[in-house]
Amino acid sequence: MTGKTITLNTPEERLVYFIDMLKDSGIIRFKEEFFEATGIKRQYYTKVKNGDVRFTTNHIYQICKHYNLNANWVFGTEENIFLK
Repeated sequence: MTGKTITLNTPEERLVYFIDMLKDSGIIRFKEEFFEATGIKRQYYTKVKNGDVRFTTNHIYQICKHYNLNANWVFGTEENIFLK
């Protein structure tokens, strides 16, 4: 079995990956739980995934606050996803 390397270059790529990780790990059952917890609308998330817009600083703040996410990981300056 070969490991697939995932390249996450932008905060948007990292956060989309993070949301998928929350769902895959069972932390959230549905992405709607994430949207409700952070105040991000599904339509906005779709635009982010399509590269049409970026997450705002308020979005990033709400995600980090609610999920104990390391903002430095979001911006690619640290490897730890969660705060200790």
